[in-house]
Amino acid sequence: MTGFDVRVYESAFRSIDTPALITDTGLVIRDVNEAGLAFTGYEYEEFVGQSATLISEDEEIYAEIVETILDDEPWSGDFELRTKGGDTVFGQGSVAPVVLDGETKGYVAVFIDTTRQRRYENAMDVLNRLLRHDLRNDLNVAYGHLQNAQSQADDEDVSDALEQVEVALSRVINRSERARNLGALLEQAHELDNRPVRLDQVLHEALIEAINRFEDAHFRFETFPEIHVVADHLLRTVFSAVLENAVIHNDADSPIVDVDVEEREEDVVVRVTDNGPGVPEGTADLIFGREELDQLHHGSGISLFFADTVVKSYNGDIDVDTDRSEGAEFRIRLNKPSKTDR
Repeated sequence: MTGFDVRVYESAFRSIDTPALITDTGLVIRDVNEAGLAFTGYEYEEFVGQSATLISEDEEIYAEIVETILDDEPWSGDFELRTKGGDTVFGQGSVAPVVLDGETKGYVAVFIDTTRQRRYENAMDVLNRLLRHDLRNDLNVAYGHLQNAQSQADDEDVSDALEQVEVALSRVINRSERARNLGALLEQAHELDNRPVRLDQVLHEALIEAINRFEDAHFRFETFPEIHVVADHLLRTVFSAVLENAVIHNDADSPIVDVDVEEREEDVVVRVTDNGPGVPEGTADLIFGREELDQLHHGSGISLFFADTVVKSYNGDIDVDTDRSEGAEFRIRLNKPSKTDR
């Protein structure tokens, strides 16, 4: 295209929605588009002029890319990218030499964010693992009570043992159904984009649901500020899971659950505090299903894992205070929408 204005190419590079950057032959970043800055979290001035290792999370993949492009061959594949905030982003990308007059002048890299897909796949794997763990435990209980029932001669003892079998098997059925439902919700959300959601409305709906469901519990809260956060239709299920946990794992005669919202400059923190036994130090990753469960460490189940997975898909986080003398305090941090999201 002889005579074609080069500014057209520059404008196209900066305006496309796909994150892209250009390096020189020494793999020093020389240009990046707006999507690339949003993807990595950096400002233009602090990004350009840095080595591409700034955003590389996996040394082996980076070495593979370098080896390929130094042979003047394009590279494509899966990668892990590190953002300015320290988060790991999973993606697919390609890197190709920029050749002018037969000489390589630099390299252009293009990325596609697959973090949501990777988290969805990981979530389904863990849901299945949690379900297998719960099934194994409850079926073992049921089997033990059945053996006990068979060995009892007293009719009353047999009746009690069989009742325990019924309870255990009911738990198996309920957990299986819950895992299936939560898995279906994750599958529905897989292709959806995050959007601004009215936090106060969704939180109020979840509280009303919890109040109607747990009649013996006392939920305390004040009017919530009218705030939008980055989320989707699963946010209510997240709040419901945390509120449910505050009640069913509470050993108080009258469970008390306090809910408050703290608005900050760029994000919002929802705190759910209860008067139960609290969470032992070092067990936070277990109750959220982030670590493998075994016979000695049983997590709180599928619901909190689901909440953790969904909040991560919003680029937020959920945690629990394990340094309290009594009760548990769960904190759900959600981002406010940027100007472009509104």
